[in-house]
Amino acid sequence: MKKIRIAIIGIGNCASSLIQGIHFYKGKNLEDAIGLMHGEIGGFRPDHIEVVAGFDIDKRKVGQDVHEAIFSSPNCTTVFQPEIPPSGVKVRMGKILDGVSAHMADHDEKNTFAPASDKQPTQADVVKVLKDSGAEILVNYLPVGSEEATKFYVECALEAGVGFINNIPVFIASNPEWGKRFAEKNIPIIGDDIKSQFGATISHRVLTDLFKKRGVKLDRTYQLNTGGNTDFLNMLNRDRLASKKTSKTEAVQSAAEKRLDSNNIHVGPSDYVPWQKDNKVCFIRMEGRIFGDVPINLEMRLSVEDSPNSAGVAIDTIRCTKLALDRGEGGVLHGPSAYFCKHPLHQFTDDEAHNMTEDFIHGESLGKSKKCLIIAAGKGMRLRSHGDSKPLTPIFGVPLIERVILNALEAGANEFFVVTGYQGASLKAFLHNLSERLGVPITPIENEDWEKENGISVLKGRQYFQEPFLLLMADHLFDPAIARELMAYPLANEEIVLAVDKNKSSSMVDMQDVTRVKTEAGAIREIGKGLADYDAFDTGIFFCRPVIFKALEQSTRQQGNTTLSGAIQILAGKNQARTVDIDGRFWIDVDDPAAFKRAENALLAEIEDSPAESPAEEPTVIKTVPGKVAKDR
Repeated sequence: MKKIRIAIIGIGNCASSLIQGIHFYKGKNLEDAIGLMHGEIGGFRPDHIEVVAGFDIDKRKVGQDVHEAIFSSPNCTTVFQPEIPPSGVKVRMGKILDGVSAHMADHDEKNTFAPASDKQPTQADVVKVLKDSGAEILVNYLPVGSEEATKFYVECALEAGVGFINNIPVFIASNPEWGKRFAEKNIPIIGDDIKSQFGATISHRVLTDLFKKRGVKLDRTYQLNTGGNTDFLNMLNRDRLASKKTSKTEAVQSAAEKRLDSNNIHVGPSDYVPWQKDNKVCFIRMEGRIFGDVPINLEMRLSVEDSPNSAGVAIDTIRCTKLALDRGEGGVLHGPSAYFCKHPLHQFTDDEAHNMTEDFIHGESLGKSKKCLIIAAGKGMRLRSHGDSKPLTPIFGVPLIERVILNALEAGANEFFVVTGYQGASLKAFLHNLSERLGVPITPIENEDWEKENGISVLKGRQYFQEPFLLLMADHLFDPAIARELMAYPLANEEIVLAVDKNKSSSMVDMQDVTRVKTEAGAIREIGKGLADYDAFDTGIFFCRPVIFKALEQSTRQQGNTTLSGAIQILAGKNQARTVDIDGRFWIDVDDPAAFKRAENALLAEIEDSPAESPAEEPTVIKTVPGKVAKDR
C-alpha cells in the first residue's frame, strides 16, 4: 500500500485530531464520509498518511508511542477515535528555543507545558531522524510565537530535503527569501498559519467578501476568540501575538473592497477560559451601510472544537504536498497555501484560491500553452543608424526580435504573437522563417496605427488572450530567469505583475528615457517617465491577465492616455498591479546607439566569462545574458 510518511513537530491537540482522523476514515466509503473536503487527492486517502517521526518537549510525551502521546496532558481535544493501535514510533525530544513562554510556569501543569530534561537535539540530530525514518514531509504544530524554533526546523527540512507544512503564524512560506530557498532545492512548502475547515477566519472572510459583492460599505469590524487549550493559554503572552494578529487581520483585510483603517478592524485572540478546553468560541461584529447610506450591523457567534477543525484542512495540505513531491514540483505551492492558510505569500479570494487548488490537484495547469505577446510596431528612430527596422537590427548577427524570442523560449513560453507596424512586411517574412527554424508558432498581428502610443499595440492582441500571458518589448533584452519567475507568479483574476529593477544606480539604464516606478509592499503605486519620487525602474517585462486590455480601454476612454503605463496606473489604483524585483539580473532597453553598445559589451563579457568550446567560437551563439553580467562593473 502506498504511504505518505510524515514527521510532526508538536504532538498537541492538532496532532491528536489529525492522527485520530487518519484512523477514523480507514476503511470507510469516502463518498459518504462526513467532514472531508476531498476523499482522495492524487489517489491518496487520509489513511495513506503514516507518522514516522514525532518531536515534542513535554515530559509526559517524550519517549511515549506517538499514538499514546496524543492522549496525554495537556491535550484536551475531543476523542472521536479512541482505539488506535501502537505506531512503534517514539516521541523524540525536540528543540525548545522560544517554543515555551515563561508565563506558562504560573499555571497548573495539567493545563500547560512541562518541559522534559532530556538532551535537546542539534540540527544534525533532527536531519538524521528525518532521513532514517524515511519522512517525506515535516508538519509544524509548534505554539504561536515560536519564531526561532520554527526556523530551526525549517533549516532541518531544507537540509533533509523534505516538504514542509507551516501550520502556525511564523512567516516562512509568505517570506520570499524562504520561498526562494525551497524553490532552489525543489522542495514544496505550504503556509503560513492554517485556516480551520469552518472557523472564525474563513467565516469572517466570506462575510467580508459578501459585503463587497452586495455593495455594502464595511466601516468597521472585530473578531474576538476565546478558548481553553494550550494555544489560548500560550497567547496570554501578548508579546507572542504580533505575527498571529497580522496573519488573521490580513486574511480579513484581503477580502475587503478597500482596506480598513487599523482603528476600524480588530482581529485576534481575546482570552483564555480553561473550562472551554479545546472548544473555541468566536464573536464577529460587522458594521456597514447599505442603500441610501442606511446603517446595517451583523453579529455572529461560532462555537467549534478547534483542533478537529484544523485537522480537516491539514489532511489536505499533507496530500497536496505529497502530490507536489511526486511531480517534482518545489517552492511555495501558491494555490494550496492561499486556500488552506491565513497568511500565504499571495492572498486571493476564497473562490480564486479554491479554483487554483482544484487545478493543482487535477494537474490542469500542467502542460498548458504559455503565450507571449511582443510589441514590435514602432519606427525606432533613435536606432536608425544601426538598421532600418529596429526589431531586425542585429547584435552580433542575431536580430533583436530573435534574441527576445529566444529569451522567452528559454523562460518557458511556447507560443508567440508579435505586433508589427513599421516595415511590417519584412518583419513578417523574418518571423515566418524564424517560426519554421525554431519549430514554434509565431503569429504576426498587424497594427495599422503603429505611429500611436504602445498601448494601442497591446490592445491589438486582445482577441488572442483569454489566459495569463507574457508581455515583452521587441527591444528589451533580459535574463530568461526574470520572465521565468514572472510566469510562475500566481496572479489573481484581475492582476498583472511587472518585473522591476530596484538598482537605481544601474549603468544599463538610460535615465533620460526609462519609465520609473514607485512601489509599496510588492505593488505598484505610481508609474511614469517623469516620476520624481520612485524606487524602481520598469523593465518592460510583464505577466498579465486579460484585465490589462480593459485597463487600456479605460485609460484611453477616460483620460485619452494610450500608453501602457496609463493602463498600469489604473490597475495600480485598484491594487491590481504587482511587482517582482529582478534582484540584480540583466536587462537592457536597446533604444539608441549608446544602449546598443552597452548591450554588445554585456554579451562580450558573457563570452569572456564562459568556457569556449573552441578558439573559433562566434559571439552569435550568445542568446542570453545571465544575471552575473548585470551587475555594474
